[in-house]
Amino acid sequence: MSPADIVQTPTFERAFGRALLVTVACISLLGLTKFAQAQPANQPPAQTTTAPQALHDTQQRPAKLLVPEATQREFASLPDGKRLKILGRLIRNGQPDAAEILLQAAPFTGQFSHNRNLFMQAMIEHERGNLEDAIRIYREVLANDPKLTAVRAELARALYDNKEDRSAAHHLFLLRASAPNTNAQRTFDAAIAAIEARKTWTFNVWGSIAPSTNFNNGTSLEVINVGGLDFEVGNQAREKSGIGFRGGGNIGYNLRLKKDLSLIVSSGTNLVQYDGIRFDQTALNQTALLRLRKPKYSVAFGAVATQGWYGADEFMWSVGPQAIISYLVTPKAQFYTQLKHVWNRYEAATYLDGSTSSATTELKYAFSDTTLLFAKAGIGRTETQRDHLDNWNGNGGAGFYHELPWGLTGSAEASVHHSVSDGNYPLLDEKRRQTRATGRMSITKRDFYWRGLAPQLEYTYTRNFSNDELSRYDSHGLALTVTRAF
Repeated sequence: MSPADIVQTPTFERAFGRALLVTVACISLLGLTKFAQAQPANQPPAQTTTAPQALHDTQQRPAKLLVPEATQREFASLPDGKRLKILGRLIRNGQPDAAEILLQAAPFTGQFSHNRNLFMQAMIEHERGNLEDAIRIYREVLANDPKLTAVRAELARALYDNKEDRSAAHHLFLLRASAPNTNAQRTFDAAIAAIEARKTWTFNVWGSIAPSTNFNNGTSLEVINVGGLDFEVGNQAREKSGIGFRGGGNIGYNLRLKKDLSLIVSSGTNLVQYDGIRFDQTALNQTALLRLRKPKYSVAFGAVATQGWYGADEFMWSVGPQAIISYLVTPKAQFYTQLKHVWNRYEAATYLDGSTSSATTELKYAFSDTTLLFAKAGIGRTETQRDHLDNWNGNGGAGFYHELPWGLTGSAEASVHHSVSDGNYPLLDEKRRQTRATGRMSITKRDFYWRGLAPQLEYTYTRNFSNDELSRYDSHGLALTVTRAF
């Protein structure tokens, strides 16, 4: 039985009020931890922690250099490679005005001239502190040619300086995969660690317009035959289509206890709204983790809790422990594992009370600084008060992320989830077997963005196969949203 089969009280205001109260309480607790924070005796003062040289350099600015016309003419006669080195050296040593005069006197010409001129102009704006302009120009160059590693490195540095940490970390992970030597890899690792160290508070909000041909995963059947008799399928169990909204947000606080040890507390919410209150969903989740982070790996252990509403009434809550392990196998490959066990309690459908256990793994492999591959697998166990609802389940999937010219990024993922019930399913007289196949594709326009957010269009197709007629369904869905991972 799905949540749709539970009788609902049409008071959305009460559900929203509960969600708001819990969220405010969680944010208040997070705020109190900031005021309660004490500096450990063996921890160096915060002001002594500096970003690595690859990201930030606060050298005293030297005296301004003037550029005579004879120097400009001599510069124009030099080969492109030498001119690039001179311009880069001037910019790095605090002479953006001199570099701009030379660039205007002798702009690059030829096959790669457009990107070279833009790149130098971006570096000049970056040195002047015009970070928004620098980021815009860096992104324009990468939109023309995403394989320009030097441009990506400068973009990551500008994003870091502009405190766009998520985007900076995204590019640093790709750069680490294409690092030419161990020293370069360590530089990017140090940069990623610097981002992690300075993020005390995190806050994210997301939302998408999401049309779907079957947002409730309902059946297309109107009549089902049982023992030679025809029965009509209830309206709420039949597929519904429409345009809805999916969104949410989260807030987190990272309390550094020691150099490698942190306490991470977070709270978030997810909203789904389609076709009136009957199909509205609200979920709140809270997490508390104690994390040990080393250069090659991190281990986190703590607890997770969730409260869920379907329609207007709370229908379930869950709480339990979880562990998360991350390991850097090679500079190109990173391995993640999550172990979780939660106890579930339902207000109305008490026969669903029980527990859920899961173990999931994911391997990310950066094939280059423009292509990311990933594979994932998992196994789970669900226990309730009914044998036919208890089940073992497993899942697997693979996908890729690839940056294209014209400022486009494409990604695709295919996954399969299979489950088998312990007992015979009602009206079926045998165990229910289900296999859900999902395909997902998305396109992101990297060079068309606002305040660090780029538009993304995602298409999802889901098909559920089952020996139970009422459990078979398929759906097509679109989502228009924005992302910072670009």
